[in-house]
Amino acid sequence: MLEIAAKPIHIFLNFNAVIVNLDSLPLEIQQSCVNSIEKNIKTLKTYLEENILEKENIPEIPKTGMAVLQQQYVLVEAIEKWIASLKEHFPSNNE
Repeated sequence: MLEIAAKPIHIFLNFNAVIVNLDSLPLEIQQSCVNSIEKNIKTLKTYLEENILEKENIPEIPKTGMAVLQQQYVLVEAIEKWIASLKEHFPSNNE
């Protein structure tokens, strides 16, 4: 554990490969990709919310385990906000 703790932190989000290449796609496909990612983030957020509620009052669950669930929830919230800001760059369907 000391070896892993001493290594640089790498955060790899698999959907970033899609985001980096969005400009090479037609606008409609770009929007579809971002909407799919947004939907999956919302699904993950719901899962984490349920998991946290289910486990938060169980004394046998280690505090460190709950801390990791909270960390994941905070990251999902940040990604959710980031996706909303990304979507602001797309022309609205009313234009």
